Amino acid sequence: MIKAAILDVDGVLTYFRSAWQHLHRVLGTDDWASINREAYKAGLINYRDWALVDALLWMDVPRTWIEVSITLRKGALELLKFLKDNGVLVIAVSGGLNYTGIPIRDYVNYFVSNELIFDEDGSLISVKVNVENKNIIHELINELGLDWDYVMAVGDSDMDLPMLRRLGTP
Repeated sequence: MIKAAILDVDGVLTYFRSAWQHLHRVLGTDDWASINREAYKAGLINYRDWALVDALLWMDVPRTWIEVSITLRKGALELLKFLKDNGVLVIAVSGGLNYTGIPIRDYVNYFVSNELIFDEDGSLISVKVNVENKNIIHELINELGLDWDYVMAVGDSDMDLPMLRRLGTP
């Protein structure tokens, strides 16, 4: 019997594949963001530096503009509810951003993502990188004392491969 389900968020539970790109489109910063993406892909900056310069494009933007509503895939909430109601520990993980956890927070036991940091006035000031890769999930599963033979995972990107390989999935 499955004891835990690890679900990627961007592209699995949402229609968009990247919370970063989705927010850039919403806020009109995608052209500038493409420069950051290219610098990262070229190896000029590491992931943490990329995340910081990317989030800086939204500096001082109000939380209400950043925590945009998102449309989940049809059946996503029903799936999460079914798993949780049947005693499965639900772990949502995203290399994206914490605003994607808002619509699913009541349906998951754990939500792990990168965090946008706001000041006391509600303006964006920085980003905290929690998910540079999905290896963080290995730590959580071990911390919870779960046996990997009773864990399932769903992902859709290269970032998910370490998690899927741990389960013996190609």
